[in-house]
Amino acid sequence: LVTTCILLLNAGHEATVNVIGNGVFALLKQREQLELWQKKPELTETAVEELLRFDTPLHLFTRWALEDVTYKGHHFPFGTQIALLLGAANRDPAVFNQPNALKLGRLHNQHVSFGGGIHYCLGAPLARLELQTSLPILIQRLPNLNLIQEPSFKNSYHFHGLESLWVAW
Repeated sequence: LVTTCILLLNAGHEATVNVIGNGVFALLKQREQLELWQKKPELTETAVEELLRFDTPLHLFTRWALEDVTYKGHHFPFGTQIALLLGAANRDPAVFNQPNALKLGRLHNQHVSFGGGIHYCLGAPLARLELQTSLPILIQRLPNLNLIQEPSFKNSYHFHGLESLWVAW
């Protein structure tokens, strides 16, 4: 029960809060993408996927090799802890055209923000629903939202999110 509560709090709340904060910050810094979404609400699904890719709320996961593995010339013996940099993978130029650009209409967005395989995020459908519901309401109800000051990011090992986001409308 305790583990489930921790999972729900961390993955179900903290990650979604960070996607919203990181995403709104990215939209305010790249106003043309925000205005595009305001004019074309049908972009909601691809916009949410792009915000997840562009500044993922979980930049780093660690896993352990369950057997000896050699991958691209690197050997990982059984029990080796391996850091997976999801934020870097989501900016891989071999996978994404213009990986450092925010493109809300990006199609075939194969980001890894929710992990993969047996470690794929159980809450991914709920997170997508929350984001596809809350963000369009925010950008439609507050069309003149503006950044007041540059935010700072939390000093966190696991999550990637803002300390605060000061805005006005």
